[in-house]
Amino acid sequence: MSAIPVSAQLDSSFVETFASTTRVNGGLRYRDNSATFSVGNQETLKLGNRGLALRLGGRYKWIGYTFSIPLSDLGTDSELGNAKSLGANIQFYRDKFYLNANLRRTIGFEREAVGEETIFRDDIRFFNALLFGFRILNSKTFSLRSSFKLRNRQLRSAGSLLVAGAIHRQILKADSLIIPLRNNGSTTIDRFSQTKVGVGLGYAHTFVFGKLFFATPLLVVGPEIRFIDYDPIASARELERFRVSPRIRGRLAVGVNGRRNYAALTGAYLPSADASEKLNTRVDEVQIELVLGHRIGIED
Repeated sequence: MSAIPVSAQLDSSFVETFASTTRVNGGLRYRDNSATFSVGNQETLKLGNRGLALRLGGRYKWIGYTFSIPLSDLGTDSELGNAKSLGANIQFYRDKFYLNANLRRTIGFEREAVGEETIFRDDIRFFNALLFGFRILNSKTFSLRSSFKLRNRQLRSAGSLLVAGAIHRQILKADSLIIPLRNNGSTTIDRFSQTKVGVGLGYAHTFVFGKLFFATPLLVVGPEIRFIDYDPIASARELERFRVSPRIRGRLAVGVNGRRNYAALTGAYLPSADASEKLNTRVDEVQIELVLGHRIGIED
């Protein structure tokens, strides 16, 4: 059996690397998380949390740092209450692979239900843990971190197949939460959780325009196994049988990448829609980030 060939060293005619890694950067990050429980198109319960943050950071030799300052007064936070969010996001952009470990705990969501007034619930807590990564098969002429991390410069258009995998755990808790069920019913729960394991095949391609401008779309699709359970108040835990469904994950980066200065707008969309025996659930995460930066010690 022959192995799939994986490129090794970066081709300098396609990707420019820099001897000095010292840089400073800043920007804005917008995050929108939502969870929806529904039956058909009539009975819907939606929980939402969104936020905007100012990000300041940089890198000196092998040490990278980023500080995030919430900007809730710019209209992105809820007008009905104050949500709290604490998390850690670790990303490794290497020549041959990408790995993302994300942990986040959010307290406070807006609750929207059909025929009811939107209210803010500070008793709703959401925990999200994600380990996601992929192998870059063409790491010789394609650089993912040129577009999404701006560590290098993609000089000529190129792309690569991606082999991906993910493990995802989500837990929603509340003092009490009424969710719709099939057959015109409902139940009151205080906990809902789902665990998902998936694999996928994807493709990313960087289009280079002129010497500075670029656009990199990335798409990964594949099957995902999921396990769902929830705790009705005053009764035993309900377990849904495991299911397999297709999943899609998308990212996009556009910007300008010079030898000393760079700017990029990146976006990530991580949808998750599940149809179980008793209800439909959908958890979406949208993240958009603007990055402006300057490399120190690099000549034009």
